[in-house]
Amino acid sequence: MRTDSTRISDVARNAAKKQIESTFGSEYYENRFYKTKADSQDAHEAIRPSYIELVPDEIKESLTTDQYKLYKLIYNRFIASQMSNAIFDTISVDINCRNL
Repeated sequence: MRTDSTRISDVARNAAKKQIESTFGSEYYENRFYKTKADSQDAHEAIRPSYIELVPDEIKESLTTDQYKLYKLIYNRFIASQMSNAIFDTISVDINCRNL
């Protein structure tokens, strides 16, 4: 399948919601919709796991190394696309030292 679509079905969105809420908690889910670029190939739904219940680490032994890496990438990016934004805690420090 060749597509650069960001569109996903309601079934996939609901499956992602269920997986995120059961794995991480409901506060990590955010119902997201992405606009597709005007020149994109939007004839198909976005590339995503067919069965969200097949977590990469649970099926790793059934896949070759390359298959696992590809599936994990697709799975993680799909799940991340429906999660709330990351919150970072950073500290900035300015230190002035005299020359010794």
